Formats: sequence, structure tokens, C-alpha cells
Amino acid sequence: MSYTTSLLGGLAQLIAEAGIAAYRPDGVYGEADTGITIGVMPDNPDRIICLTAYPVEDTHLTDAITGVQVRVRAGRDPRDADHLADATFDLLHGREHFTASGVYVAVCWRQGQAPLGQDQLGRTEVTGNYYLRTIRPATNAYE
Repeated sequence: MSYTTSLLGGLAQLIAEAGIAAYRPDGVYGEADTGITIGVMPDNPDRIICLTAYPVEDTHLTDAITGVQVRVRAGRDPRDADHLADATFDLLHGREHFTASGVYVAVCWRQGQAPLGQDQLGRTEVTGNYYLRTIRPATNAYE
């Protein structure tokens, strides 16, 4: 697997192991599930956590900072989305020295969070941006 695929899959598994949501790589969830997806916010189920990575800083060394958008959606009550966002914050913010599917993460922190309002079905959404300082080997990077 690639760096990004491994990192996001590892974070999804970490969130699932904490009991915050279920992670199924095929993305198939029942209506009552709180699911985790990577890169795509599906129409169902109502409660979902979507993880999307983006580069923040890559140097000539193998040190990198990768941003991960954690977009959550829940019911019509904004407290439901806040609950999912808070549970994710408690798990990830300040977490140090762990491995996400083979990607070493020195430290993870939340850089910002904002409400997105309601989607077309009235479900509340919140997005948080987390920064992960990792080691990312590359062909032309020095260790």
C-alpha cells in the first residue's frame, strides 16, 4: 500500500478500535452504523466519519507533515456531530509515537475545526483538520 493509503487505513482502524465508529474497507454500512470512509462522504449511513489526507509540508528529508481532514456527519441535533468530533479529538490530539498501518507518526494534533452546517437532508456536519508529523520515505529524500 502507499503512504497515504496506509496512513488513512491505520487511522480508520485506530478510530474503530476505540469504539467511536466501525471501519469496513468496502464502505458498506447499515443505516444504524456509524461508519468510517476514506476520501468520499457517502449518502448513507447518517452517522459517518470521512478521512481525507493532504500534504502540508514535505522537505528534502523523510520528515513530513500530512494533514488529515476528519469530516463528521450525524443527525439533525448538532450535539451528535460534536460528540463524534470530540471523541475523535480525545483519541488523536496530542497522541505521540504510534504507527498507523506501518506509517510512523511522531505526533498528531488538531490544527482547527469548524461547523459545516447541515447537508441537504438536514444532518449536521463538522470538519476538523489534524496534522501528523510522520516519516515518509521518498526516492529523492534523505534520511
